[in-house]
Amino acid sequence: MWGGETLDDFAGKISSMAASYAGLGSDLGDAAMVNKLLDCVSDRLYAAVAGMEQFCDLSTLLFEDALGRLKAFEERLRRRGQAGGERADGQLMYTAAQWRARERRRGGPHDDDDGARSEASGFGGNRKGRCYKCGERGHFKRDCP
Repeated sequence: MWGGETLDDFAGKISSMAASYAGLGSDLGDAAMVNKLLDCVSDRLYAAVAGMEQFCDLSTLLFEDALGRLKAFEERLRRRGQAGGERADGQLMYTAAQWRARERRRGGPHDDDDGARSEASGFGGNRKGRCYKCGERGHFKRDCP
């Protein structure tokens, strides 16, 4: 299987090979087609291949079932790549600036504190925070007059 080749294209090649065998009077069974499929898929699907070899009986597994499992795994990899997880550059976590930009895009935290840090969080000067009862800065709800 080439780098840019899809699973459907490769499965079509294996199916045409099976049709050629049938045209010559021989039968290429599902077990042989599954083995050929699992031996030739790209490295990004290696985890799915290892799982199928461990938990499935490859001698009775149908070619369509093996292909469906590989397609499902590939789709999950594609969705995971779009949703986050490890990015294309190999970076697993956001930097502080990237996280702030992400929060601004998503609407950000809704505490309305103008970016000031409170003493309760361990940062900043003599500010104590914002009261949730009256909304003023300098005391907490339990100390509200």
